[in-house]
Amino acid sequence: MKRHLDHVIVSVRDLDAAAAAYRRLGFAVMPRAVHHNLGTANHIIQFHGNYFELLGDFHKYADPAMREFMQARFEGDPGGDGLSMLSLSCTDLAADRERLIARGHTPSAVMNSAREVVLADGSLDATASSSMLNWRAAPRRWSTLFYSFHGKPHTIWYEPWQTHPNTVHTLLGITFCSDDFAVDMPYINDMLCAAPAEHGAQRCLWPTPQGEWLELLSPAVLAARFAVPVPATPFAVWPVALRYRVSSLDACRQALRDGGVPFVEQAGLITVAAAHAAGAISEFTESIDAPPPPQGQQA
Repeated sequence: MKRHLDHVIVSVRDLDAAAAAYRRLGFAVMPRAVHHNLGTANHIIQFHGNYFELLGDFHKYADPAMREFMQARFEGDPGGDGLSMLSLSCTDLAADRERLIARGHTPSAVMNSAREVVLADGSLDATASSSMLNWRAAPRRWSTLFYSFHGKPHTIWYEPWQTHPNTVHTLLGITFCSDDFAVDMPYINDMLCAAPAEHGAQRCLWPTPQGEWLELLSPAVLAARFAVPVPATPFAVWPVALRYRVSSLDACRQALRDGGVPFVEQAGLITVAAAHAAGAISEFTESIDAPPPPQGQQA
């Protein structure tokens, strides 16, 4: 079964500062929550069909391997806040774990990632979420994908947290940069359970059944893809940017102005630099189309 985007993780040193930055971007940011078994804390931003997670407090990770893995994000130069992992949908984590092992991967054990949440009526509940990471080693660790299963969807997706001043409706796609498509494509294929719909020398594109997409770009075309500078990185493959669908570009534009956030706008696309979004280039559009391939791309 092909997979869709479940949620993205932006790892941050300071959760309070990151939450404030995303409120300035016009998002409704949920209160801080703590993962009961994992020890980390987060702020969630809900969309229709997927969501966004600001994740921090890695020094409190109960699992030493996960603590070392995540804290490495903030070591070295450059480093720091930014997109760190992407979760895909799953209905049977145990079966997927066996499938990945048979394909030669080394996935983690299934982990309890439940957290307490405040529902729309102010009452408290807890999610029934679990997850499984499919590890990648350095220098490709920041393309690690994982699966999530939510036993109580009503604790993940509910109003009023899906209504944002910037009118974002859903997360449309995520862009990675890779220095070697031949190394990264088989891993992504196995996780998405699909081959790319577009495969060229400079870009690969995987659409999902839910209408989202995952884009893999070469370093040669990365800078030309965005209207803002791309932060330098020592990583071999890494997530660079997110694209969101909004109901109204006018409302989105106003929300950014209200938040004092600078942006670039061209051809129906608003782009915010990574420095204003905890390390993740952020694009806003009313269109549901995937971005066009780089000039000269051979599909």
